[in-house]
Amino acid sequence: MAQAPAFIQTTVTSTRIRLARNLAAYPFPERLDEKLAGEIVYLVEQGLKELDEFEKQDMGKLSREEATLLQEQHLISPALIRKKNLAAAFLSADRSTSIMVNEEDHLREQYIYKGFDLYKAYEHISAIDEALGERLDFAYDKKLGYLTACPSNLGTGMRASVMMFLPALARTDELKGFLPTLKAGGLTVRGVFGEGTAAEGYSYQVSNERTLGQSESEILDQMVRMTMTLCDLEIRAREEMLKVEKIPLLDECLRAFGVLTNCAVLTHKELTAGMVKIRLGMALGFFKAREALDFNDFAADMRPASFKLKNGLRGASEYECNLMRAEIVRRVLPELVVRAD
Repeated sequence: MAQAPAFIQTTVTSTRIRLARNLAAYPFPERLDEKLAGEIVYLVEQGLKELDEFEKQDMGKLSREEATLLQEQHLISPALIRKKNLAAAFLSADRSTSIMVNEEDHLREQYIYKGFDLYKAYEHISAIDEALGERLDFAYDKKLGYLTACPSNLGTGMRASVMMFLPALARTDELKGFLPTLKAGGLTVRGVFGEGTAAEGYSYQVSNERTLGQSESEILDQMVRMTMTLCDLEIRAREEMLKVEKIPLLDECLRAFGVLTNCAVLTHKELTAGMVKIRLGMALGFFKAREALDFNDFAADMRPASFKLKNGLRGASEYECNLMRAEIVRRVLPELVVRAD
């Protein structure tokens, strides 16, 4: 797929495909003891050895900060962290692919693509899934498809999702009005970290709920159509916002940039609030990013666990973190974002 148009780049942050699989000879994870869980981890590890290099992460051996870091990077789920000695994750070298073992299902295979390309994301994780399927006996029924712990995942076992930045639709409450249309199409909207989480800074995860009775290609086609519809609605809502309140919005965004680039102490809460307004300013054309992916990576690296571990602040006080956070933002943010002419 060619590079996405600019209006999609300011609306879709990332694409994810996740596949749920279970081994035919074993009970679902909720009924596993430590011995059986260990056997499944071993089988998956052996199956991955002939594929790309994957790094094994034992949930029971990770510190809370290390586990939180992986969760912040969307590589593992909170549910996997809670499984501790029963669970593991296998991560690709570039951290785009992760295989969670013994979460709700024996395997949760996922690939995250920075940007919008559902077909490319599916092609990547499907190749890994097919290779694993040649080495592992997946539970499969001719009528029901892949058998999963939760009936909502039966069939393809696939969740296709896009992370979308929808400030205009959220601020005008138009998103709420569009939710019934999404639900009728078998889609749902969740928070930034998926099911059971709240939206963070106008970021929403749009994904398919229906996995039974549709092929993978049908799900992907529907997701693309609905994503494009949401993008169009968001852009129209932004245009209306600019007609009605351009100066107040400009002032709001410029003040946020001024505070972030001129403070000596900066809490994570203050940073999050400011970065949302910077991102809003970029979406409305007040700012431009020298490189959109660099800005998104910077924002992700400033999440609490990521920030502490990547800046050698393990065990540091909150005040020390606030000082370092302010120094980094003052130095880096002007290199990433400039005011548009």
